Amino acid sequence: MEDMQADKYLIFSVDGHIYSVNFKNVKQIIPAVIPERIPDFPDYVLGTVKYENKYIPVIDLTRRFGYDFGGVRLHDCFIVTNSTEKQAALLVNEIFGFAEIPDDKVQPAVELNEQASARFLAGMFTDPEGRECRIIDPERVIRLGDEGIFEEN
Repeated sequence: MEDMQADKYLIFSVDGHIYSVNFKNVKQIIPAVIPERIPDFPDYVLGTVKYENKYIPVIDLTRRFGYDFGGVRLHDCFIVTNSTEKQAALLVNEIFGFAEIPDDKVQPAVELNEQASARFLAGMFTDPEGRECRIIDPERVIRLGDEGIFEEN
């Protein structure tokens, strides 16, 4: 019998939408706190929090993905990324848990063209609970080189 590859994903919600991140990109999940605001950062960077004796940016996925901002709520949490480029805390609303998804069940991210692409997504799958999960790529989410796109709006 052939051994099928599977990856483990953390499943969570952002403004009622279901997302996931590969477990290898998750360093820790911690309760959300109000971050220290930093002037001149894009609106989706809420500020910084101290984590393991260094300050890391807090990225509000609600704003980053273009949803209505609800602020930091009582039961929100941060997913501290285990990124190769930059470490960040991703603000999410609810954690549902982990799921192991075989590689052949992961579909590519939907893209219409270069202007209408799912630039934060690495793929999609349906979890064992039947939820459509969009896989985010933390490297794409925390890379701040595209600030000009947001300044034009």
